[in-house]
Amino acid sequence: MTVALAVTPPPFDYSAMDAELAENLRKQAARIKKRIGKATQDLIDIGRDLLAAKKQLIDHGEFIEWVETEVGISRRTAQAYMAVARLADDKGAAIALLPPTTAHRLAARSAPPEVVSEVIAKAESGDVLPDRTVSEMILEAKSQKRRPPHDENSVARGSKQAKNDSDARERARQENELRNQKIEMAEAAETLLKAIGIDGVTLVVKIFSEEECLWDLLYVLRRRIGVGADIQEGRHEAVH
Repeated sequence: MTVALAVTPPPFDYSAMDAELAENLRKQAARIKKRIGKATQDLIDIGRDLLAAKKQLIDHGEFIEWVETEVGISRRTAQAYMAVARLADDKGAAIALLPPTTAHRLAARSAPPEVVSEVIAKAESGDVLPDRTVSEMILEAKSQKRRPPHDENSVARGSKQAKNDSDARERARQENELRNQKIEMAEAAETLLKAIGIDGVTLVVKIFSEEECLWDLLYVLRRRIGVGADIQEGRHEAVH
């Protein structure tokens, strides 16, 4: 299997700046990285709390209702948090070094395992790749998997019919997933329209169209309305 190699951007060039300005910018970058790490750790902790609650409520079939009414987040958001927590439990503390958006990308089911391993290995060695680089690696790895292998002996690995059947199943799976996503998005849009009206939805669309790090924005909003704090306060009760 071909691994998508990461192209690490060169270090920022401070040479043309005043020494004091360059030092201040380096300190600011260090503070921002520290806050990003805390934000990702919060995502992991929230996901672990949700996993603990799910274990307690799974027999009663009430977990989704509890998430939506008591915690105030959607099922998909809860699933994203739990996926990040599982990734951290599986891959180790290096996940907390990544930006929240990158952690969500790597925790997604569709993330190629070779890319996940490469990005985490680099983070463990102190090289945290930009989220845009990680996104490009994932797209490239998926593209490579879709390309037919250049191998004269490929006929020996399976019949053409078997390959066609496999492709058909994959297309059906992707179409079903896309259909479910469209249904959920339509329901979410209807809920927003009922809750905040057309003017409110117009403002949300404008903000999200201009915001690149959507998970970072959602994290700040949750902190402002107290969702993150509520989950943190209930952590010990959920675990025990």
